[in-house]
Amino acid sequence: MASETNLTVGSTAGNDHVTRPEIAFISGPINSGPNGVYFHTYYVPRIQQAIEKGHKFVIGPIPSGIDANALDYLLAYPVAPEHITIFVTPAEEATFGPRFRAMSVNLQVVESQMTQERDAAMTQASTYDILRVRTMEEAREFYGGMARPGYVTNTERNWRRRRGMTEDLLITAEEINCSMGYPASEVLPLPEGSGKNGVLDQLKQALKRRR
Repeated sequence: MASETNLTVGSTAGNDHVTRPEIAFISGPINSGPNGVYFHTYYVPRIQQAIEKGHKFVIGPIPSGIDANALDYLLAYPVAPEHITIFVTPAEEATFGPRFRAMSVNLQVVESQMTQERDAAMTQASTYDILRVRTMEEAREFYGGMARPGYVTNTERNWRRRRGMTEDLLITAEEINCSMGYPASEVLPLPEGSGKNGVLDQLKQALKRRR
């Protein structure tokens, strides 16, 4: 993973002179596939590096996909709960607050009920992102006919917000992922009919390539 202090295409340098503790904003799709294969393939190596460097983390409250995968992974590592902050809207706090407090993680309630405002607060509270956007090819394979060309996901919005980019600026998932240090050709297709063992075998091979 490239150093967080390295500037990538579209990044801003307005606060480079300010010394801040490194805080990673982890975000991604709400469905990370069978056995969380998407999370373990693309996120775990980056999160592992951040943990080893002593970084802190901010995460959203979604009880599935990358948010849930990341929280479970960090607590199981274990990362000290006080190094993890979950951001919630007031409605989310009413639903999920007791569960997160029982985990002893920090809980930050934003004023707005809008999830995009919650995500903007997480960008503001962090210094860099750990994220990846599914390419259109991957989305079609995963979602089938429900895949929507040109749809800007919240994960992509997080990437754009960090760089001050508006949604009308055309940029591909491949370009976003390359800016995050992922090779453009790095795709983990799931063969038709692959079961639990097939997915786990692919995961093991993907992780071996990163060692």
